[in-house]
Amino acid sequence: MTPTPATPPHDPSTEDHGAPEETAEHIQSDLDGPVPMVEVIEHLLDNLDTASLPLEVPGVAECRVQRDRLATQVRHHLLPRLKQVAAPVIVVVGGSTGAGKSTIVNSVVGREVTEAGVLRPTTREPILVVHPLDAELMDTHPVTEVARVNPSEDVPRGMALLDAPDLDSVHAGNRSLADELVELADLWVFVTTGSRYGDAVPWTRLQAASERGVSLSVILNRVDPEALATVRRDLFERLEAQGFGSVPFFVIPDVGPLEGALPDHRIREFTQWLTVLGAKSQSRSVIARTVRGAWPALRQDVQAVAVAMEDQRRTNLSLRNQLNAATAASADQVRTDLTSGAAATGAPTTAWLAGASSGGILSPLVAAPANLFESWRVRRANAARLESVRSLREVAINAARTLIHEAGERAERALRTAAEESPAGCQVTEAVAPATCTAGRAERLAMLFSEWDDVVAELCATLTFTADDAGLDEAGKVALVEAAAVGLDGASRAVTRMLGERGAAVVARLNEDLGSWAHVAVVAEAEPFIAALEDLGVDEQAARSLRLRASELKGYL
Repeated sequence: MTPTPATPPHDPSTEDHGAPEETAEHIQSDLDGPVPMVEVIEHLLDNLDTASLPLEVPGVAECRVQRDRLATQVRHHLLPRLKQVAAPVIVVVGGSTGAGKSTIVNSVVGREVTEAGVLRPTTREPILVVHPLDAELMDTHPVTEVARVNPSEDVPRGMALLDAPDLDSVHAGNRSLADELVELADLWVFVTTGSRYGDAVPWTRLQAASERGVSLSVILNRVDPEALATVRRDLFERLEAQGFGSVPFFVIPDVGPLEGALPDHRIREFTQWLTVLGAKSQSRSVIARTVRGAWPALRQDVQAVAVAMEDQRRTNLSLRNQLNAATAASADQVRTDLTSGAAATGAPTTAWLAGASSGGILSPLVAAPANLFESWRVRRANAARLESVRSLREVAINAARTLIHEAGERAERALRTAAEESPAGCQVTEAVAPATCTAGRAERLAMLFSEWDDVVAELCATLTFTADDAGLDEAGKVALVEAAAVGLDGASRAVTRMLGERGAAVVARLNEDLGSWAHVAVVAEAEPFIAALEDLGVDEQAARSLRLRASELKGYL
């Protein structure tokens, strides 16, 4: 292995990209700060875990990825590091397909601990190689949830070496896991080859890892000796151009067909560097630098997620206001129609005129009998008249019910139209089936008229009707008052004749009540839509909580 001339001795303390020297004591001093660091990070993780981004708004897909990546970084790297500073440095060996990552890991350890070969991908399960005396320190580390631990005395103390899947694997699961493992790293060893070092995917991930404060080193592997000088120079220039000119940089020339480990002299310098890195003071420095280096990007990411959560809150509020407003026109119109007597036009008026015309069964309700014969004739028809009043009431109530039902249908259409102006609103309408609205409307109307019957009956029980009540019993009087309250003018005059001056006030009051109840019933069309919006689970306090976490993190910059 030949190191690049631009970076002689590979002292890990030179990997800081200009950052100040950090030690475990620096971490400990932060732990004792005004708001303990561990507590801040624990609260941050809680906030991220509950930071739901359910509404489809512009940019939300990217924000969900950012939130998940941030939670992974905090849960699997920062928090474990802060809680257990003594744990080994996690060195993730990652890079492109066919770069020889597994061979390098096996060569460092001195035996095969992870599968290497020509079939791709070779690394299907991440392997974490750690010294047996350090293994216990890793027992509770989240990395053990995704990697198989393989203890080996050939690994330097203070270090855990992790063979990661390919960043550009053909399997999406492997690519995702490779990205996650970079978030776990204290040090990422980026392995590439003379034919793959220009690939875009690894460079993008390299830049992202640097922005997260992860310490880096680079191995240029399997380089044709004849092209070594040219490739090394070109890669180093690329590294410098990307701001990585100071990272430790190793070169391993191509050794041709190979089974097993690399020749010792090819891997020795990298192995010696890892041994130095595993020394307690050096490994603590890498950990401290990585943790400290993560703060600026971490705070920026937290602020970005907070902005996304605020967008969710505002969208949620806007949708709620839209839904509440969408029913207003229909609700106001149905109240106006009922209080103006519109429900009584048509069938109710026709039924009244047919029964109340001269000599009709309902005519005694309009005028008292003129003589004894007429009185006798009225009494003989009491049963038929009572049935006719009940029928009149049914016609009037059905007309009012139809009026309210149609207003409810208009309100539902208005709700769907208003909500479907945005993708987030479409989420709401898709969650509310038309059958749900129809069933809810029928239930509300049944309850409305059932309760209205009770109210009218209770009111009529307190009223004193004149003796000239045309033979109506209590149920008949209630039916006549209900027909009048729907807006049937003839029935209203009949009630006024029976009750005197108070009759008109009673009918007007009940008519206003019916209009108000109908208004409430139509406004309630929004309830299933608002419930669907609430079920999406937008946390209105999430943005505020994340802004508070960002403010607390500022104290550690």
